Amino acid sequence: MRSTSKTGLALAGLLLSANALACDTILPANQIGISAPGKYCLSGNRSLPIEINGTDIELDCRTRTLVNPSTGGGPGGGVGIMVRGGGKVVVRNCRVDGFANGIQADVGSGAQLLNNTVLRAQDTPIIIHGNPFGPPDPQAEPARIVGNRVIGYGGDQANWGPALRVHGLPRAVIANNVVAGYRGRGGLELGESPDAQLTGNQFLDFEAGHRMIQFINSPRARVVHNTIMSRQPIGEGLTGAVDATCVENVFINVQPSGFAGCSVARYNVEQPQPPTGP
Repeated sequence: MRSTSKTGLALAGLLLSANALACDTILPANQIGISAPGKYCLSGNRSLPIEINGTDIELDCRTRTLVNPSTGGGPGGGVGIMVRGGGKVVVRNCRVDGFANGIQADVGSGAQLLNNTVLRAQDTPIIIHGNPFGPPDPQAEPARIVGNRVIGYGGDQANWGPALRVHGLPRAVIANNVVAGYRGRGGLELGESPDAQLTGNQFLDFEAGHRMIQFINSPRARVVHNTIMSRQPIGEGLTGAVDATCVENVFINVQPSGFAGCSVARYNVEQPQPPTGP
């Protein structure tokens, strides 16, 4: 009986995996716009951007790369992946290289950015906004920004914006993202997004920036298990953390850390300068 039960669980797991990998449509290399509901995948790298206009759309790039062709793959203008009005929109496993903004999304309820990588963006690598035409909907299903990477190495100039800009998304889940080698003015800007959860994010090896995690009218955040480590002193760790809960974060080479502004602060590690030698 136990063996039969285990076999059934294994088969169920395989079926779920197959459904997760299923794809309704392979997006043609010359198609930019997506508007019909469904799951779309890429079968190869491409030199055109993608625009999603609609709801219930999933784009799975399958680790393929969108490269801006205007400068031979180097940093340039435009947006790699644009989402407009995206309720229940998912963008996953995409690599976006050389666009001014890597992923820019105006989203509705339940939107997700999962496991994407943005390289050599000149402006703001990842931008995700809630309803741009009115106040945030407190009943909307939270957005999830999880497992994304912003890589700043290889850029030839400093960035204009923060690595991640999240606005108008109450209860947003921002977890396990990595920003490395970034040359912009901050790691995460969170605006008009109360009750957000920031968990397990890493902001590493910044060359510049003065506000690594900035809250703007975003009270009651949970800031847990995040890491900031800079190659040189870069200013503040947290700013605007009103009624935030800050637990077991590690901030190296930021001063002040900003934990004093948290209503609850426990077991955090703050080191103004990186350790030098034994």
